[in-house]
Amino acid sequence: MNSCLTWFSRVLWLSILAHLGYAGLLMFAPDGFGGVIGAEYVEFAYAYVANVGMLLAQICLFAIWTANDPQRYRIYAWLLVLIHVGMAVFLAIGMGFSSAFGLFAALDVVLALVLGGLLYAGLPEADDGFAQALGTSGPTPENSYLLWFSRMTWLGMLANMVFVIPALAVPEWYGGYLNTPDVAATYSWLRYAGVALLLATVLYAPAALDPRRYHVFAWLSVAARLFAAAFWIWQNAFWSFVGPMATFFVADGTFGLIFAYLLQTGMPEEYRISCANLANLLAQWLDLLASKFDTLLKKVAVTACLLVLGVVGYAFWANMLRTEPETVFSSAEEQFKYGAIGLGMQARVPYYIWQVMPELCANLLPEPRNGWASLGLLYEDGKDLPVGFAKRTIGYPSVEPTCSACHTGSYRATAGGKREITLGSPSQQLDLQSFQWFLYGCVAQPDFTPDNVLAKIREKNQLSATEALFYQYLIIPFTKQALLTQQKAYEWQKSRPTQGRGRTDTFNPTKFNVFHQADDHTIGTVDLPAIWNQRAREGLSLHWDGNNNSIYERNYAAAMAVGATPYSVLPDQFKLITDFVLQLAPPSYPFSIDQTKLEHGWRLYQDNCGGCHDLGTQKVGTVTPVNAIGTDRHRLDSFTANLVKTFHSIQERQFKFDAYSKTDGYSNLPIDGIWIRAPYLHNGSVPDLHALLQAPGQRPKQFYTGYDVYDPAKVGFITDGPEAKQYGFLFDTTQPGNDNSGHAYGTDLNEGEKQDLLEYLKTL
Repeated sequence: MNSCLTWFSRVLWLSILAHLGYAGLLMFAPDGFGGVIGAEYVEFAYAYVANVGMLLAQICLFAIWTANDPQRYRIYAWLLVLIHVGMAVFLAIGMGFSSAFGLFAALDVVLALVLGGLLYAGLPEADDGFAQALGTSGPTPENSYLLWFSRMTWLGMLANMVFVIPALAVPEWYGGYLNTPDVAATYSWLRYAGVALLLATVLYAPAALDPRRYHVFAWLSVAARLFAAAFWIWQNAFWSFVGPMATFFVADGTFGLIFAYLLQTGMPEEYRISCANLANLLAQWLDLLASKFDTLLKKVAVTACLLVLGVVGYAFWANMLRTEPETVFSSAEEQFKYGAIGLGMQARVPYYIWQVMPELCANLLPEPRNGWASLGLLYEDGKDLPVGFAKRTIGYPSVEPTCSACHTGSYRATAGGKREITLGSPSQQLDLQSFQWFLYGCVAQPDFTPDNVLAKIREKNQLSATEALFYQYLIIPFTKQALLTQQKAYEWQKSRPTQGRGRTDTFNPTKFNVFHQADDHTIGTVDLPAIWNQRAREGLSLHWDGNNNSIYERNYAAAMAVGATPYSVLPDQFKLITDFVLQLAPPSYPFSIDQTKLEHGWRLYQDNCGGCHDLGTQKVGTVTPVNAIGTDRHRLDSFTANLVKTFHSIQERQFKFDAYSKTDGYSNLPIDGIWIRAPYLHNGSVPDLHALLQAPGQRPKQFYTGYDVYDPAKVGFITDGPEAKQYGFLFDTTQPGNDNSGHAYGTDLNEGEKQDLLEYLKTL
């Protein structure tokens, strides 16, 4: 080969290595890839993400042989140039998710120009044309096996178009036909898979025209088909493909076996698959390899490069990919508080960065001296993480929230009293929205630079030189970029009333950030619920609006909303926490109870409350229409029929959501442990049970939430006064979504009867 073709081979090898790395990420680490471009852009598109990786690997398979002798296989060399052009065009206009795809498109453009230029300059002028390169011999009529191989190859290429055309032209319809999730990002990856298959299909053509001349590529077409069939078997183990998806395995497997039989029968002896031919092929490759490194200097240089690559690869694995076993606590209670459930990369914060954020960004905290606790995160003595946060090591130690972050509360008898933690109760102190925006605001500050962050980290931790390099150039910049990307995704929160302590918007994050539905300007903010006695709730209408009766689905949907993906979630860990809350009992009322009031209170409860809230009664766990109950309807309206449709389209690993439905009101839920569940109503708009028994017009219009000193007289937390103001959030019932009207049951009782009823409610 002349120097141009030699450099063509070298550049093509670099392209092959880069694309194999990319394909490996797509097939084996889609969540990691999602961490780079945005998790929401690959979530629920895993089948197509992996499919793109498999097809790119197929293209690399053809490219490897071409790089060996681009002059002999010049038709494939030109086709690979065209493939780079086609991929660049698609990435530039068809995958507008992030700047990453713009970079990929630019790289393909550069590769196409460089490879095309070298090929044009290096090939003899007489051989430039496709006709000369392809040749005209073809299969002879008397060799019917090769003739049929050609025909079947063309048929297989046409069969590929059955996937390609609808994937490109009508991806929404085709995705529905294939029973894949009804999520916008899925359609983009479906198109990407269509383009990749189209480009891979082009590589079958030369061997179809002349299988003897391109016998190596004819056999590569067999390998590609069987590789694809094996890929679909592997994918089926992950995603349980049924129906139309199963045809991909059948088609690839059938064509692969037919191709293999026809080639093995029709090829000359020297081109068939046999031990002798494979040994001869291996010897040729070894001779070729030896010829390329024929001097001691070349051998030393290659050895040194391989050693460097090995060291760099090991360092990358050790610092970015190595997974340590998940911690399983001996106590179910500790598992609930600190056990991981498996969130995606973008939902985790590197532990060392977590440690220093409150110091680096103290100006953004409501009480800088209290660090994370000032945002309502609960700490136990001797723990370096708050309740509801788990530490995991995937390359580097990281922190992720777990179920108990939103479902662990606390109370104190007095301002100076000991804090008592109540597992399974609403996290009424937690300011989840402020926690999010603190993370975003912190990394957006000008002094949040790798140098500054690393210097702070080193004040608390001993880092090796290698660790420091990875934090400096990868982990800190990635964390910053991931949080800034997430901030843009959550800008919709700024157009709604502030959520405040103890509340969150439950389904709009799923609608807008996971399923990518258009912002419908609805408000879904609700009070965080209690999650004890779940076994008794099996089969009841769950969530505030009763939109699901499956605890399994409810739990996985909640995990999905905070960053778990089908690929990242830890089913065994998740089950440990689920099993714990199935039998978790509510905490007993800790203060004195007036026993003389209980019997009368019980009768009042049966007359006014028990029919809707007592387990075993006819109405408990059913939905009361919003027009009958009269409470704020914003949360109800935020859960839409279109959201139900999308939920039902999800069938990925543990994420199967078939039980969702659109309701017309709010569920009559059991009220066990009601004493610690303040504030009340689905949106937390009534501060205590005493206020709930007042006529709606007499309920407080404003009060402070998030203060944990208990008020036994009103059965709730203290919501006024200087300390409540200092630590709490001012709840304004005049804001949209915060209305405190409705649920007028028991409001016509006299004050004495209300006191008796309150006394009984404390015992539930």
